[in-house]
Amino acid sequence: MKNRTAFFACLLALLIFKGLAIAATEGMLTVKTDPEGVEVWVDDKYIGDAPIIAKKISPGRYTLKLVDPVGHSSAAEEIFIENGQTTTIEKAIKTKYGSLKVTTDPPGAQVYLLTQLGQTPLNNDFIIPGKYRLEVTPSSPGYKTVTADVVIPKGETVTLNKILERKTIFDTKALARIALGVGAIAFYGWAISAQGDYRYYSHIPMAVDPTAVDKSNSAAAQRTWGIILGTTCVLGFEIVAFF
Repeated sequence: MKNRTAFFACLLALLIFKGLAIAATEGMLTVKTDPEGVEVWVDDKYIGDAPIIAKKISPGRYTLKLVDPVGHSSAAEEIFIENGQTTTIEKAIKTKYGSLKVTTDPPGAQVYLLTQLGQTPLNNDFIIPGKYRLEVTPSSPGYKTVTADVVIPKGETVTLNKILERKTIFDTKALARIALGVGAIAFYGWAISAQGDYRYYSHIPMAVDPTAVDKSNSAAAQRTWGIILGTTCVLGFEIVAFF
């Protein structure tokens, strides 16, 4: 019985000694990233998501790879783990996307950038870098739509703050269209009236009214000018409406 107890005591001591010896031949790795949640790989072996705190690793030289599955970016470097020492790696992973933040007063406007992104206040961290035409459409019809050219750089945030303007009942464009519409009606009315005078005077003999020919010619000229100016107003109306 005593021999058995001594055997187990020796075996336990041996295991403890072996464990201490193994622990003494290990180093530790701490990895902190910005943003957090980045995958940490050591020589193609996944050891967890950052932050990694005091992960035990055998001494030696390794390739540390940090992979951001959300931002689709990665970084790699050589590290050396020393016996009984802690190797600390702090790394900012730069995404290949850009970020866009848009706020409006009042809020709730729809933001379009090639496609609809959502309502303000808006924060989108996955914009492909490049130049875009931004459109902000208010939720209320009483406000004006805002457009702007924006450049989204890689790994940077573009912030836009827009105060939405209220629409006026008659803005410059509306007044121009009203004026052109009234002008078209007036000139066409003038042309119709001149056409009536032309028909009237063209049937009066010179013996009755020696000035009938002159009056007929004058009415024909007025009719032509009325048609020309009325048509010009209609074209101007369409141009203003288009732009």
